[in-house]
Amino acid sequence: MELVSVVVPVYKVEQYLERCVKSICEQTYQELEIILVNDGSPDRCGEMCEELAQKDKRIQVLNKQNGGLSDARNAGVKLATGKYLLFVDSDDYIAKDLVEKTVTEAEKMACDMVLFDYYCVENGIEEVRTTQIPGGKVISLEKEHQLLLAPPAAWAKLFNREFYVKADCPFPKGLYFEDLATTPIFFLKAKRISYLKEPLYYYIIRENSIMTGKNYEKSSQDKMEVLDHILSVYRENGKYETYREELEYLVLANAYFEPSKELVLEGEDGTYLQKYRDYAKSRIGNVKNNKYINQWSRKDKLHLWILNYKQYWLMRLLSKARRMVSTKL
Repeated sequence: MELVSVVVPVYKVEQYLERCVKSICEQTYQELEIILVNDGSPDRCGEMCEELAQKDKRIQVLNKQNGGLSDARNAGVKLATGKYLLFVDSDDYIAKDLVEKTVTEAEKMACDMVLFDYYCVENGIEEVRTTQIPGGKVISLEKEHQLLLAPPAAWAKLFNREFYVKADCPFPKGLYFEDLATTPIFFLKAKRISYLKEPLYYYIIRENSIMTGKNYEKSSQDKMEVLDHILSVYRENGKYETYREELEYLVLANAYFEPSKELVLEGEDGTYLQKYRDYAKSRIGNVKNNKYINQWSRKDKLHLWILNYKQYWLMRLLSKARRMVSTKL
């Protein structure tokens, strides 16, 4: 059995850490190297990591000064020795057969990366996140351009560690959206990718996490920096025109449509909405002929119209109406 290195960044997750580590230790695939990276957590997480390591010899603990999620992941990768590499965030947990199924797929297909679906869990409600990418065969970005539209989360992928290291694409320290900054580059460099159309990871949405925080200034700046980096990499590799429509969609969705909807529903009307609008316009211009946008649902097209014409009141009204209907049901 090939060794799998599981890297788990740990910071202020006392409530979730034991569940996370337990889900890894109880995998049906047992040839694991579990690296808990205590990223200078100010609570009991450091002690808990040491206690967990005493219970399972496969666990090793790396204690370091706080440097953020990217820095913790990068530090864990440096310690990894397995043939395969898996990232698990310490407030999430995984299905008991995640490693077995992804390693089996990687070995059978000789893959650089194996992608898989996941559950998005909020307030106890689980929703499966999946894609339209074909499963059960070897693919690449060259063959399947829509890979660029897949969820970028690093934890929704198993990597061949040799490929990962050669790709030379560490997570950017100090920036939010570290997965968005790296996954499109891994897709560009990977020759063999497989996709398991099965949810194997439980992604927990919780208040005050990076993804749900309200640091609008840093979020907007980091997202734009990350997307500019991706666009520059594709241009430098002579691939921008090849994937123009996918890259346009990536910018529109991540630096205009999704963050603007969130801002509108939180009551913001000004500075940051204009920032996202100006950024998207300067990078991709008019995308009315983009095939992916033309395939949007009527609901999403309506939301885009609302944003383009700044009719924010209408989006709030529709959201309020949906909540009322949901409450009555």
